[in-house]
Amino acid sequence: MKRILATACWILFCGSSLAFAEKPTEDKQTLVVGNEKEGVYLYATPDLNKNLYKDFRVKIENEMVETQGWEVEMREERQPELHVIDLNHDGKKEIVVILPIGTGTWVVVKEAHILQQVETLDGKRYEEMDIDNPVHTIERDFKITATNKTIQVKGRGHVWKVANICGKTYYRHRFPLYQSVNWKVKGNNLMADVGLTIKNNCVPAGFILSYKQRGEIYIAKHVKVNL
Repeated sequence: MKRILATACWILFCGSSLAFAEKPTEDKQTLVVGNEKEGVYLYATPDLNKNLYKDFRVKIENEMVETQGWEVEMREERQPELHVIDLNHDGKKEIVVILPIGTGTWVVVKEAHILQQVETLDGKRYEEMDIDNPVHTIERDFKITATNKTIQVKGRGHVWKVANICGKTYYRHRFPLYQSVNWKVKGNNLMADVGLTIKNNCVPAGFILSYKQRGEIYIAKHVKVNL
């Protein structure tokens, strides 16, 4: 009961501090975060039994965009991020929503979602775009190997090799990259920072993927290996 009351108080705090002049469009929906300057607001339905925000909707000026499968825990450190940026540097702004799914010692897992205005049979509408999974990109384009002494990464025409500062490795050829996927926005750029876990509490290397649109999907046009 105390947890439910605390969660309810946190919801009220977020709603009151982020509401601006905007009001929830339905009684059961809470305004999670908003960008008053751009007229973009992120709503969700709080589920107090599961301590989740779910059924997210994004209001972009006078258009309401429904989403599918977005969920995040109602915790202050899991506060969703809302960005309105020109991802393609073409003068048209996209909506980027980042949802923190998991956090902990040496573990950060976030989801990124891009809403973009596209031409439809009913005129221009905002729709969610596909994003190439950063873990799949790394596993497809790079070969990672590790021993107790060295870490080596090969891919995209380059080879990186350094001493293993962790002292040993729990993994040799397949690594739990999914444990550390930290999406972030810097300027008008969307990036995924993926950590290379060698053993528990030791992430000595990683990959920075920068995303651009290709057709109907956003792919990692550039990958920086931090080793």
